[in-house]
Amino acid sequence: MKEFVAELLELLSVCILVLCLSFAAFLFITNFYHYKEISHFEVFDEGSKIQYNEYKKILARVDKKMKSVNYDAVSYSTTAKPIYDYYHSCVDSLSSGTFASLGNKGNINSKDIYDSNDDILKKYNNVCIFYIPYNITVINKNNKPSVSFDSVYKVTEAKRKIVIDNADYLIKSGLGNSSYSFVTDTSRNSIYNKTSNELRLTINNYKMMASILEDVANWYVAEFGGNN
Repeated sequence: MKEFVAELLELLSVCILVLCLSFAAFLFITNFYHYKEISHFEVFDEGSKIQYNEYKKILARVDKKMKSVNYDAVSYSTTAKPIYDYYHSCVDSLSSGTFASLGNKGNINSKDIYDSNDDILKKYNNVCIFYIPYNITVINKNNKPSVSFDSVYKVTEAKRKIVIDNADYLIKSGLGNSSYSFVTDTSRNSIYNKTSNELRLTINNYKMMASILEDVANWYVAEFGGNN
């Protein structure tokens, strides 16, 4: 009797193991298929490209303004030059991020959007949109500027909070958009539409970030005598 019970339990355990392995294989196949679905969407339409190019134009304007200041002048060596160095670190960081490469891609997926906004939270907040205005206020404590930065700092800080909130929302939304599930025509269209909409929101978020840099650049030129 004991042997029969032992054999029965062994058979039951084997059945459970087979069922678990079958279920795991089923989940793997469905999730892999869903992964392929969410990874190949061409949502970089003409409207998005136009907005993306607008972002690049803002950065180009900012760069021209920042480079127009003679920060090597003796009177500016401890003020203008450090600010330009902060800016240059920001630009280097932007040029190596996920968003910088989107303009050359034919396919944009939800991971691109997630990574672009994750960069804002983990990189650009530290080296750009918070770091630059904050350090300017520190510099100005010991070197009173002829053109007050206080009003500019308030504007950039308000915009920064919007950018951070938007990035946080898009990251959380992207996680929901990428949740593995069975793919139907309806869910496929939903994923496509959501990805397309969130690409536009992401581009607008980067444009506001570029606007923060332009606010700083306008003050920089007014304070140190460059060309606006």
